[in-house]
Amino acid sequence: MNNPLLRFCLGVFVIFTCGRAIADTETANVKLTVSNIHSQVGKLYIAVYDSKDTFLGETKFFAEEVALENLKDGKLEVDLNLPYGQYAISVHHDNNANGKMDRNFVGIPKEPVGLSNGHVPRFGPPKFSKAVIDIAQPEQLENIALVD
Repeated sequence: MNNPLLRFCLGVFVIFTCGRAIADTETANVKLTVSNIHSQVGKLYIAVYDSKDTFLGETKFFAEEVALENLKDGKLEVDLNLPYGQYAISVHHDNNANGKMDRNFVGIPKEPVGLSNGHVPRFGPPKFSKAVIDIAQPEQLENIALVD
């Protein structure tokens, strides 16, 4: 391959092929509506998890702190840009803005929380498999209702 023109053309082909593969990583605009918010006091914490191993732990795929100033009729809309895949989303309304989820003596949250896929655990901690949603469209609507 001593021909400079051939090497140049091959190089251009590789660059465009690799660039196209990188550009093809599809992301979705997830329009998340959080409902059942009773107060503008405090902050809303949204966490996105991409595996059961990290679910509800310190390591999050994505996390966002949201002010409640745009609250309307107990609802707040948030846009999340996520790559296509499977995720579980948790939302926590930090009523007293202390930066953590307050819990009772047995570990049950004392502040409103919600999970994707309508998952509301009855006994025991939440499960990733029940909260997981599939993000596979350019525009996707998701709703999470907080539970006190």
